[in-house]
Amino acid sequence: HAIPSVEVPVRKEKKKGFGKAFCITILVLVCGLVFGSAFGVSNALIKRYTNSKIKLATTEERLVKAKDTQLPASDVAAIAEACMPSVVAITNRGVSDVMTFFGSYSQESTSSGSGIIIQKNEKELLIVTNYHVVANSRELSVIFSPVEAEMEQKGEVDERFIPSATVKGYDAERDVAVIAVNLDDIPDDLFDKIAVATIGDSSIMKPGDQVIAIGNSLGYGQSVTTGVISAVNRKITMQGSDGYSTVTNTFIQTDAAINQGNSGGALLDMNGNVIGINSVKIATAGVEGMGYAIPISEVEKTIETLMTQQTRSMASEEKQGYLGISGSDVNSMISQSYGIPIGVYVNSVEEGLAAEKAGLRKGDVIIKFEGVTILSITQLQDRLRYYEKGEEVEITIKRPKDSGYEEKTLTVTLSHRSDSKEN
Repeated sequence: HAIPSVEVPVRKEKKKGFGKAFCITILVLVCGLVFGSAFGVSNALIKRYTNSKIKLATTEERLVKAKDTQLPASDVAAIAEACMPSVVAITNRGVSDVMTFFGSYSQESTSSGSGIIIQKNEKELLIVTNYHVVANSRELSVIFSPVEAEMEQKGEVDERFIPSATVKGYDAERDVAVIAVNLDDIPDDLFDKIAVATIGDSSIMKPGDQVIAIGNSLGYGQSVTTGVISAVNRKITMQGSDGYSTVTNTFIQTDAAINQGNSGGALLDMNGNVIGINSVKIATAGVEGMGYAIPISEVEKTIETLMTQQTRSMASEEKQGYLGISGSDVNSMISQSYGIPIGVYVNSVEEGLAAEKAGLRKGDVIIKFEGVTILSITQLQDRLRYYEKGEEVEITIKRPKDSGYEEKTLTVTLSHRSDSKEN
């Protein structure tokens, strides 16, 4: 009887001891996971809070610093060095329509352009560019000039330093767009290497004033050209990004070289202030040194409005909103010939879907979507990709009357393509 009286308590102690150890181990593991998760979340929150409080240098401050270090601030090289960190390269991977004798089809495309850093809010870095640089985009990415220089030296591309961007808003008629980069996607050590552009006054510029153009020329990387203003208030008619519509705007003409890829970049005065957004050049036989920039003072209010719009990501296909119309483009030529407003002519309206429920009719012309001017069916489809079924949107139309057209704004609750009887 002595053996069991000794062994039983010992076995119970061992079992009890193992239980404590096991419980302690589990508790430590659970606490570790909880604290680890909390630490990860807090790190993200801290980074977001820190990024939101960071103050970026302006190009004006960088030029003041250049003066303090005995560099001549009026020198082209000094201005370029101070202002280049405010200009970015933009890559647009999207879809373009190709016209053939047998009709049109869509194909994937990649194009390059430039942009100008104009502001930082609590969550985003805001960049202004041309609308045609970001039109029909499926994926936008941005390369900052300091990163570009480092990659060029190393001879390799590091995707971690090429953040994606989202279209915040655009005005196709003025060929202006604002895109946003999430601050959390920008490496911490890059904030003190980039700068916010200082906006100037284009209305005081005159022929003969010296200017500097900075941009992602031909997609090869940032380059600098210089010249003079050749003319102001030049009216130029350009083909729209959809390939059909035309838009007439007023530009600054310069002989500073502006090539493909420069679009959306900065045209600077000799104080380093942005006085224009490089936009287009005339490239035909016998023509040389005729580049054009959008005067910044003429689009400043438009840009301010675009910066306040809600940043939207593209809706997934299963959630994407659907209007339920078939439409045709009314470009300037058709408008002049038939007296129809420029926009999207509604050929037909599907029964029981968003457009019909909101009161759209055959013969209406859609001219705006959520306050944004619509020049073609392609632009309308592009906007719809950012809205989901069930969302309410405002569509501005022109409706035919005996004496011409009257403007109306309709509130439309979007349907889904699967609701269509044509599917």
